[in-house]
Amino acid sequence: MFRRYPGLTGILLAMLLAGCAGVPGSVQYQPLVTEQKSIPQVSVTVSYKEDGIYQVEVDNGLRETISLQWNNSAYLNTGGDTTRLIHIPNLDRFPDETPAEQLPSPIARGARLETYFVGESWIDFSRRGVTPRPKDIENKAKIYLSFNIRGKRVYWTGDVTFVPDK
Repeated sequence: MFRRYPGLTGILLAMLLAGCAGVPGSVQYQPLVTEQKSIPQVSVTVSYKEDGIYQVEVDNGLRETISLQWNNSAYLNTGGDTTRLIHIPNLDRFPDETPAEQLPSPIARGARLETYFVGESWIDFSRRGVTPRPKDIENKAKIYLSFNIRGKRVYWTGDVTFVPDK
């Protein structure tokens, strides 16, 4: 049957790779991000959007421009593995390839940055619209956002807990 319909094999494989996202009885989890280490005069809010994509909003209350350093920012998953964060400036133009180097995002004095990111190790899931699953829902994941402030590297840290969708 599969030799006769080679396209069917690809369709079935894609459905299998999509996981159990739509299978009745499968549990989906909503990541909730809680700030653990703040940066004085810099307001950072991270929230989960969908399919492994997070949104970050940064309000710079300092008197000088700061920058979000994507190459030094990371996600520590529930299994203890670290992955680099990939900046997604425009959700309508998702990157075809993972960039080797990423430009920092400058944030002027009194300005706000609203943008998106995804973990490098699950970017292919996000491209296909599939939500990655946490390895261990009992443990917390961590997000480390690196900022260049006055020539120094300063980290904002958030804990990620996973709550079952209702």
